[in-house]
Amino acid sequence: AYTAQDLKSHQIDRFKDLQFSTPNVTYTKANFTGSDFQIRGIGITAIGYDAESGVAINFNDVYLANPNLADSGFYDLQRIEVLRGPQSTLYGRTATGGVVSVIAAKPELDAAGADLEATYGNYDYTEVKGMVNIPIVTDKLGLRIAGDWLRHSGYTTNLYDNSHVDDRSQYSLRSTLRWQPNDKTTVDVTAAFSNENDHKMRSQKQLCHSDPTGILG
Repeated sequence: AYTAQDLKSHQIDRFKDLQFSTPNVTYTKANFTGSDFQIRGIGITAIGYDAESGVAINFNDVYLANPNLADSGFYDLQRIEVLRGPQSTLYGRTATGGVVSVIAAKPELDAAGADLEATYGNYDYTEVKGMVNIPIVTDKLGLRIAGDWLRHSGYTTNLYDNSHVDDRSQYSLRSTLRWQPNDKTTVDVTAAFSNENDHKMRSQKQLCHSDPTGILG
């Protein structure tokens, strides 16, 4: 289990980073949109929209049937749990290899707060993460809004027209409203939105050879 401080200390920003700090975990990006996240060798190697992974991915205790792990970044999280399988009794048939449970940070009802983190690098890489926590009614009602914005120019030059591809432009927003009328009742309502508009390449760069017969191009 990784707390928010653990994630920062280990520099775990995405799903692929978990393999560097978690025993028995490996991650591979598939050729299309899928990802193969394995725990003790059990994951998914099939390519297909109806192929089920052997490792379940849960967000706030909700199962995600086909998550886009390759492009999903972590921001404003309370913790991440990596549970070795089999976990089918509690998490269903897709948890033979185990479960990755991602828990977002919840509103604090007794104190206001804010946080902002910015990163800049080559290829105009820019990422901004932040959150705002607002207690509306002290100890009763609170709101937490978090977001992540990421962009960079293309890493690859197309020699045909000298254009740059494999860039990135995406953002994600998440808001959580917590109502706690008494010590025995807590109601959380979470809304999330994300948008992506870029020119990414597939998992590997392709090097093509011309066909002298002119049949294949």
